Amino acid sequence: MKPPTDAAALSLDHSSVEELDAALRVYRRLPLELLGFLVLLLVSIPGLSWLGTALSPPYGVYILGQDLVTWGLLLLLALLYGLFRWRGRQVGRLLNAPEILSSPVFGLLSGTEIIAARARAMGLGWRGFYGPLRPLRDGR
Repeated sequence: MKPPTDAAALSLDHSSVEELDAALRVYRRLPLELLGFLVLLLVSIPGLSWLGTALSPPYGVYILGQDLVTWGLLLLLALLYGLFRWRGRQVGRLLNAPEILSSPVFGLLSGTEIIAARARAMGLGWRGFYGPLRPLRDGR
């Protein structure tokens, strides 16, 4: 059996420019979502502390030996993990990258390298904060 000569046609590494731009949009939204989590953290922790004390003064509400603030922090950590997992799976599907889909949270960190390599192979690059892909200049 003769191996195929067109390896690019059989490769999973093929992505269109639209898919790469969509993956970059996911990365552009991520800091805003993390800022939203920070605001939620700064609002919810004092609010849960006040609520626990208001429901059962003077010590607060305890569930399984932990107060409402601890449970709120655990819930926020679970939501943050869910956000990273969801965004990692989105990037993995857009890039058709099995290494990101197998571990979406840690694969999210290496997604920009995959985008950059595929964009450079097409003669494209981004400027600024994960801006849209544009043709590279001759000097670069």
